[in-house]
Amino acid sequence: MLDDLQFDVFGPLTVRRAGKLLEIPQAKHRVVLASLLLRAGRTLTAEELIQQLWGGEPPLTARKTLQGYVARLRKVLGADVVVSRASGYAIEAGGGRLDLDRFNTLLKKAEECTEPAGRARLFREAMEQTKGTPLVDIPSEYLQQGDGAALLERWLNATENWADAEMAVGRYAEVLPRLRALVSEHPFRESAWGRLMTALYKAGRQGEALSTYQEARRLLSRELGVEPGEELRETHRRILAGPPEPDPAAPAFGAGAGAPSPASPYTLPPRLAEFARPAVEAELGRWLRAVSRDGGERTGPQTLNLYGAAGVGKTTMAVRLAHAVSPVFPDGQLYAELQSEGRLREPAEVLGELLRALGVAPTALPGELAERVALYRGLLSHRRVLIVLDGAPDEARVRPLLPASPTCAAVVTSLEMLSTLGGTRHVRLGLLSEGESLGILGRMIGPERLAAEDGAARDLVRYCGRLPLAVRIVGARLLERPHWSLEQLARRMESDRRRLDELVVGDLSVRDSLDVGYAALAAPEQRAFRLLSLLEMASVSVRVAAAALGLPDDRTEEILERLAAQHLLDADFVKGSGVHFSYHGLVRLYARELTFNVDSVQSRHGAVQDALAAWYARPAGALVPLRATPPAPGPAVRAAAALPPELGFTA
Repeated sequence: MLDDLQFDVFGPLTVRRAGKLLEIPQAKHRVVLASLLLRAGRTLTAEELIQQLWGGEPPLTARKTLQGYVARLRKVLGADVVVSRASGYAIEAGGGRLDLDRFNTLLKKAEECTEPAGRARLFREAMEQTKGTPLVDIPSEYLQQGDGAALLERWLNATENWADAEMAVGRYAEVLPRLRALVSEHPFRESAWGRLMTALYKAGRQGEALSTYQEARRLLSRELGVEPGEELRETHRRILAGPPEPDPAAPAFGAGAGAPSPASPYTLPPRLAEFARPAVEAELGRWLRAVSRDGGERTGPQTLNLYGAAGVGKTTMAVRLAHAVSPVFPDGQLYAELQSEGRLREPAEVLGELLRALGVAPTALPGELAERVALYRGLLSHRRVLIVLDGAPDEARVRPLLPASPTCAAVVTSLEMLSTLGGTRHVRLGLLSEGESLGILGRMIGPERLAAEDGAARDLVRYCGRLPLAVRIVGARLLERPHWSLEQLARRMESDRRRLDELVVGDLSVRDSLDVGYAALAAPEQRAFRLLSLLEMASVSVRVAAAALGLPDDRTEEILERLAAQHLLDADFVKGSGVHFSYHGLVRLYARELTFNVDSVQSRHGAVQDALAAWYARPAGALVPLRATPPAPGPAVRAAAALPPELGFTA
């Protein structure tokens, strides 16, 4: 029965069988169907469906009534369409039967495509799967604020990215109707107003672009009592500077798009407004603006290396900085990932992507790396271009990608400091303060909701360890579940065993983020990372770690320093006992998961017993070098291995 059905959630909810529209007039039936389609292939519990239908005040007969709604849907759609499962219901709508699935598939391809014309075509095809704002006729406040809100935001972002892709190949006039409709339906979305102004300006309609800004400004002032944000004001300033130069790629009189112009390529991802670190961004923004202003007179660094642990927001910071300083790099801003889908990209491959963005035809790309470097640096010579290189594993893969011209600059993100990269300013990004974490959470879920549960909000930030990625995930989970209290999520995150499972939303996962750094380690380093997490100590010395691992002190120190360089351990000097190493709370949970999955019981018990033996062997007030072969632990030490974690030993 499913094979001949087609479901649409964009625009009004519609169902067709063999092309013929099926009528589902009852509002509650449509709420149930829409809820199941937004999570097609996954189980939606009866409690979740009841909340979508009646909010916080369901009738006493809610469960029985829901069963009736499902039964009537089966009569219309077919008995095998809505599937009963142990905890609820699901609908299988794969195989291209759901417009949302087709949209997501094409959108992913478009986002991964780096060739401008192909990127524009894929975004165009993705948007052709939609018929406008999703779920416009579904009368469920909980659905509209939960799964519906997440889908709406994805669709709005996709619409704006489509407009960017089309404009990158000169199709300025073609994007105007949809952008006008977008600002009409979502009048407070400044990013849409900015794109509409840019399209008008690039199409040679400067007067209309300026009047559009005044229209947006009046609306924001009248309805919200605020002035336009910095991004919209900057767009206005650029347009005021003068009419656009003739664009050879712009189509004339509605003709098809020409070849992309290499004049000012712009391949940055969207920036996340919620994740501002104002003080850091302001200081680094001033430095990058000075780099551009000094130009050929500058003798200092022209590369910024943002490094730090997985999940601290390096990519977010790099992209936000690039957007913020884009006016002082008018000849373009280029973005490239140096790692993709778990593999390292070779410099020649990345250079091919950058050269295509600069207007070089694929057939004109040189085959040799040295020739690509020469062409790349020649194209950037005397131009003001900012390059963002994300996820650098080492200096060797970065050097060929850096511009040689003093008028250009680069922002490079990495786990480790790229210390041998000449002409570079190094900035380590660390954890957020509690205030910064709460600020990000408030911008995501709303200050009122945050203030209503201040204590629970602080608990959530503590469970996140003030890690930006974790805070972002918590905010996203609360945003897509407006019916959840902050206390409810905090209770779910109390358990160490469940915390990493809770820190997952969409394609974001703390566990997946840590996988990247762990995979880059050699086998002895991976083993040390896993086993040392078992020690219930605030921090551990080299001597105690060496005992746990059964290795000489010097070899252990090398391993621990490597883990610290990868930000999988923190290193601190303790007066009187040397350098000590410790785990971030979430990193320790991740390492313990690994050790229980990988290491044998004997290995785990042996590491803990030997570490405790070394700790107890230390005379009061002195450090005794550990013997090459630790003594076999006696009964007292074995008993100590079972001591509760509350004791908080510090070796």
